[in-house]
Amino acid sequence: MSDTTRSRSRSSLVPGAGVDSDFALVAEAGEAFLLRMATARAARRSLDLQYYIWDNDQVGRRLIWCVLEAARRGVRVRLLLDHINQLGRDRIWATLNAHPNVEVRLFNPLRGRGLNLLRWLYRAPKLNRRMHNKAWIVDGEAAIVGGRNISEHYFGVNAVTNFRDLDIYADGPIAADTQDAFDRYWHSALSVNLRQFLRRSSDDAEALWTKLDKEQRSRHRDDTALSERALQAVWARRVRAPAALLFDSPEKAHGSSQRMMGTQLARLLGRHSAREILIEASYFIPGDDFTRALSGWRKRGCRVAVLTNSLATNDVIAAHAAYQRYRPALVDAGLELHELQPNARSMMRQARLLRGRSKASLHTKAMVLDRRELFVGSFNADPRSVHFNTEMGYYIYSPALAASVAAFIEEGMAPQNSYRLSREEGRLTWAGGSDQGPVVCHREPLVSIPRRLASAVLALLPIENLL
Repeated sequence: MSDTTRSRSRSSLVPGAGVDSDFALVAEAGEAFLLRMATARAARRSLDLQYYIWDNDQVGRRLIWCVLEAARRGVRVRLLLDHINQLGRDRIWATLNAHPNVEVRLFNPLRGRGLNLLRWLYRAPKLNRRMHNKAWIVDGEAAIVGGRNISEHYFGVNAVTNFRDLDIYADGPIAADTQDAFDRYWHSALSVNLRQFLRRSSDDAEALWTKLDKEQRSRHRDDTALSERALQAVWARRVRAPAALLFDSPEKAHGSSQRMMGTQLARLLGRHSAREILIEASYFIPGDDFTRALSGWRKRGCRVAVLTNSLATNDVIAAHAAYQRYRPALVDAGLELHELQPNARSMMRQARLLRGRSKASLHTKAMVLDRRELFVGSFNADPRSVHFNTEMGYYIYSPALAASVAAFIEEGMAPQNSYRLSREEGRLTWAGGSDQGPVVCHREPLVSIPRRLASAVLALLPIENLL
């Protein structure tokens, strides 16, 4: 096993191997938000936060307030953000960076951002390699790892679109492993202090605190008690289990040729003859090799079920255009292929704002093997995760936790939440359910003509390896 799987982690992934850690599944969006608030407030020494996206919206600002409150109590805060998604937001991060207990670094930053288009195009290969990791680490003793970025869409409060997603809360030895992985990224030559781009003064940081404190205390008076109850609920359902932290080396973003996460997961999947594989992947582009592997498992009697986005719910049309090429082969091989409905009932109870009016989308990256082992993290089953982005996640041996994630995926596959694909006379068919009864469609459901045309055009372009 490569050096990107920590030695303290249990590489054998069998019961009783090594020192176990405690884990809890965090599926509900509101609880995922409150858990981050509660752990920030509970921090005594350090908060180490690593994210691909952190938006300056109501969720982002609320958590910035929590982070700054911790820093004012003397907690050391280190915030590592992928640079490409922070363009245009440098000002607030530079102001936060001016606090003496906070340091903000940008991963793989593009220097000379204001230069002309030709310079941008010249640097396109560098731009294509991003830090996709998501980790929230408290005192090196507890961690939240999974698919959620910091934005309204991931916590059920966006008026337009909300993501179905998963996190894993962990404490014990694997939290220290996660801290070590963060440190490796933090000290990488690709992590650059924001002060090299923009500086602010300590007075600016104090003004930011005054503004945020006034704004947040007036809007969220009840969140303190709610967040404490959320933390207690998560603690109460923890499961002790052996696990491994899987993560790519930061050097992958420097252009080194490696497929560490993809290789590790493939080896874990291939260790024995599976009877059931459940996969939930937001951007599912299996490629020829993985399509053959999934088809081979099915041929040997393994149940293989996949839940991914439909064209109506996918926020990246190009990703759907690449995925659609593999649908006929997967369906013909006997796989259960499901695509999320934009009005999925399971999402309605998670929306805290304008309940029932926002569209569902899928952002989960999870897998369950024989209801004994599971993976939850940032890794998509697509070429970008394999070849370009850095990724991370937990691979856990726990029948109890695997059963919970399996139930989550099965719920997403239910007819009221997704369409199941089949073939009738050579044509793909989508079958699902609604309040009015069963629904059967012979083309992409609930998709506008412009969106359908965009997908068809993108499917003709040779861009799959970039997605």
